[in-house]
Amino acid sequence: MNVNVTKTKEYYTTITDSKLCDCGYCRNYRLQIKSVLPEVATYLESLGIDIEKPFETSPLEPDENGMLEYCGCQYIAFGNCEPEYRHRIGDVEFRVATSYPITGIEGDHFVIEFFPIRLRSVIL
Repeated sequence: MNVNVTKTKEYYTTITDSKLCDCGYCRNYRLQIKSVLPEVATYLESLGIDIEKPFETSPLEPDENGMLEYCGCQYIAFGNCEPEYRHRIGDVEFRVATSYPITGIEGDHFVIEFFPIRLRSVIL
């Protein structure tokens, strides 16, 4: 993986709260993710990515215990990455996403995703 950390950090500083999805699933995610998965947040930060500003989340419905599973969460990084990229932190697996919304970004970039994510449903 070859990430332009400076450019990636600059990109995330341009994402204001008003540009983030305001649905309950995304607000729930942003409220908890950094404290629930601090090692993941630190890893993403080393790439210039702000864990509280996802590009896309993929939530499922809360279970009977009030837990909400996100089958994946995606982030944009500038640079390039080999398609075989895999990384693990505990039970969390990172990979290059192959399916995601159009980024609208020109130039070298890719979308990284990680999963599984289980959070308490506190906002919905």
